[in-house]
Amino acid sequence: MTTWLGSLGDRWLTFMHSIRFRLTLWFVLILALVLGVFSTFIYVTQTRNLRFDAVARLQAKFVQVQGYLGGAEWEHFEIAGNDVSEASVPLQGGDLLILVDTGGSVLGRWGAAISDPKAVVGALVTTASQQPDASVHESTVAIVGKDKQATSSDYLFIMSPMVHDGRLLGYLVIGSQSDLLSQQRRLGLSLGLGSLAMLAIAFLGGLWLSDRAMRPVTAIARAAQTISESDLGRRLDIGGRDELADLARTFDAMIARLQAAFDRQRRFVADASHELRTPLTIINLEVARALSGQRPVSEYRRAMEVVDAESGRMTRLVNDLMTLARMDSGQAILKFEAVDFSDVALEAFERMTPLAQQRQIALEIGELPELKVSGDRQYLIQMISNLIENGIKYCDAGASVRVELLKKENQAMMRVADTGPGIPAEHLSTLFDRFYRVDTARSHNDQPGSPSGSGLGLSIVSWIVHAHRGTIRVESEVGKGTNFEVALPLT
Repeated sequence: MTTWLGSLGDRWLTFMHSIRFRLTLWFVLILALVLGVFSTFIYVTQTRNLRFDAVARLQAKFVQVQGYLGGAEWEHFEIAGNDVSEASVPLQGGDLLILVDTGGSVLGRWGAAISDPKAVVGALVTTASQQPDASVHESTVAIVGKDKQATSSDYLFIMSPMVHDGRLLGYLVIGSQSDLLSQQRRLGLSLGLGSLAMLAIAFLGGLWLSDRAMRPVTAIARAAQTISESDLGRRLDIGGRDELADLARTFDAMIARLQAAFDRQRRFVADASHELRTPLTIINLEVARALSGQRPVSEYRRAMEVVDAESGRMTRLVNDLMTLARMDSGQAILKFEAVDFSDVALEAFERMTPLAQQRQIALEIGELPELKVSGDRQYLIQMISNLIENGIKYCDAGASVRVELLKKENQAMMRVADTGPGIPAEHLSTLFDRFYRVDTARSHNDQPGSPSGSGLGLSIVSWIVHAHRGTIRVESEVGKGTNFEVALPLT
């Protein structure tokens, strides 16, 4: 039982802190304010109208009674219960007609019997003395019925001074039963109960509407709880044009980006493992062969050359992986300064010249006008060196790689072109992906001392170009060569 109550309390607290409850509560509070103002307006207006109608009826009776009594001599006028016939006096059952002198003594009365007429008349006279003109007063009096039982009843009284020859003789008091107070109470009760009923309906309807409106958010929350690294293919696919539909589409786009990032990470890890496994396997095989028995010195030397070449390949691969890791994590800090792009290109050209000579590739240099760009000198040298090395790596002996610089509008254009075998058009869109190599289209020499590709050089080039707010594009034709163009904004 205690566990069930605790669970119920937790659910209730969760519900009270939910957006649905808060939206509904604000909606009901605003509606309560509107209903309060509207009910107050209706109550005041209707009360005024009801009072106006009751006073108008009483004043009409008062005028008729004054006309009936107008011919009588006030000094000798007395009213007894049987002195006036019911047909001649314009009063109804329950009405009162009282004549009072200035001292508050009752000279005559007709109609319903008041249990304490002196107290009622005294209060009315006191009021009338303060307001000489005829005015309407509202009071609750005790009426004695035929069964001698006193019952409280609401009355409206109107008093008028009786003046003869300029002298105040007394007051004429007419009272009429009025249900004005009960009508006011009923009206207030009706407005109050009606407002509460409307608020209850609004609260329940608001909960229903807010629940329908928040269903996409609930679906997003449940999907976020169930989607895992191995289930990133799920989508919400919520239709509509409202804000929640936009949120759902944004969530789907975020999941798609996460899925693409995880796929790239998986491919990256798999490709890195594959690239590292190959040289390690070769090294293990060569070392095992060298240790299997007595070998000539030439075989030991060849094994050491193979081990050296593969260790160098692994070193370059690990360095490239570390470079990409620093770039992805934001740890690669670029120091931007004004750099002569021609000096950078010339330094990279001289750096790659020994490699071109070793591969018997003609490394040529074209025009290098002095163009200033804002960038990190070392990263720019690495970018151009990777492009030149890429051209040397995939060209056969006797081919050429040309480096030139030109100005195009407000950009410095670096062009690295080779006369290698070229790249098929279907591979150009993925050329800058990590570990991507077009081995079927470009030759790859695995002889000791030759450059070996890991598929990371162009990825690094692409990152450096975009970090410098530049663009890179590639043009290639099978059998004719490849042309890389890097455009950086001039300072």
